[in-house]
Amino acid sequence: MRKYCKRIGDHGEDFAAHMLEDAGYQILDRNYRTRVGEIDIIAIKDGVLHFIEVKTRTADDFGYPADAVTEEKQRSIRRSAECYLTGRHAMWRNVSLDVMEITANLITDCI
Repeated sequence: MRKYCKRIGDHGEDFAAHMLEDAGYQILDRNYRTRVGEIDIIAIKDGVLHFIEVKTRTADDFGYPADAVTEEKQRSIRRSAECYLTGRHAMWRNVSLDVMEITANLITDCI
């Protein structure tokens, strides 16, 4: 079951990255890991740096995918984003923490 969930999550992240690129985002990093957490996708568009959490589900039986982004996960993303910015000595005026919801039945080659 765990490998199945990871595989769906990986497909969801790949699908999200392609959607973002098609929408004009430049992907800077994927699966950025720190001691405090991970960020699925880091991208830039129109001068805004986006830290994107991708949540993929096969159905909405247990709520929407974004419902899985708890307050603890939000703190982890925020801390990881701070590490990213500090590690690159980057000063961004416009930063966005985003969640992309992917429903696996939209991904034709997922399952």
